[in-house]
Amino acid sequence: MERHEPVSAHDRRAEGPASALPTKRELFRLFLSEKSDPIPFYTKLAQRSISEFPFPLDGVRVLDLGSGPGFYCDAMRGRGAIVMPVDLEVASLQRGGEPVAGAVATDGGRLPFPDASFDGVFCSNMLEHTPNPSSIFDEAARVLRPGGWAWVSWTNWYSPWGGHNIVPLHYLGPRLGLRAWRRLFGEPPKNIPYEGLFPTYVGRTLEMVRSHPGLELVDAFPRYYPTQRWILEVPVLRELATWNCLMLLRRPDGERRR
Repeated sequence: MERHEPVSAHDRRAEGPASALPTKRELFRLFLSEKSDPIPFYTKLAQRSISEFPFPLDGVRVLDLGSGPGFYCDAMRGRGAIVMPVDLEVASLQRGGEPVAGAVATDGGRLPFPDASFDGVFCSNMLEHTPNPSSIFDEAARVLRPGGWAWVSWTNWYSPWGGHNIVPLHYLGPRLGLRAWRRLFGEPPKNIPYEGLFPTYVGRTLEMVRSHPGLELVDAFPRYYPTQRWILEVPVLRELATWNCLMLLRRPDGERRR
């Protein structure tokens, strides 16, 4: 496969003047129109997320795993990061008919990059779209340098938005909820359960990461209300109330002790 290099901050696409960071109220208002007009919501969400980023970005080599059309990639490049955007299909990487600069279309569970080639891995809302999340964590650990970080968030199945295009019928379960949706409304346009959307759960994912030999769980909390991290300690409540779970991970400098 042809080797690709991350695009530097100086090569990023032209950006307009920096706008004021959105408030949570503004984000929620934009979220209500996300299905019909997604660009304003995801642009503002990326700006706010990267403004609050817990790791240094200037001059850092970052793998944007599941980058989509590059909202977070743009925001990280704006902070000086050297970003490699990756998604499964070329169409997913396009915005306005053009792919994100420097993008690579590849499977996140089989990355074409050498070991320890990135300082950080950024992965926003991709886990629920892969049938094998463990392979994503395996590859993240492999391509991270020792001491490198990973920022991983996802929408768990029983959160209010967990079923994506079949909300709120996802509370009936992925199969029954999909059948009910089809009977009432016809075929969902995308994110079909067990095709483009796979049920993921907070408890199982946290345990998967805690038991991974190549990663350390530094912190985990609800992404949109981080002060309420206690929710993740309550088994049933966390599946319903987390909405979107954020994990901060680290690749150990040496071999993990057992």
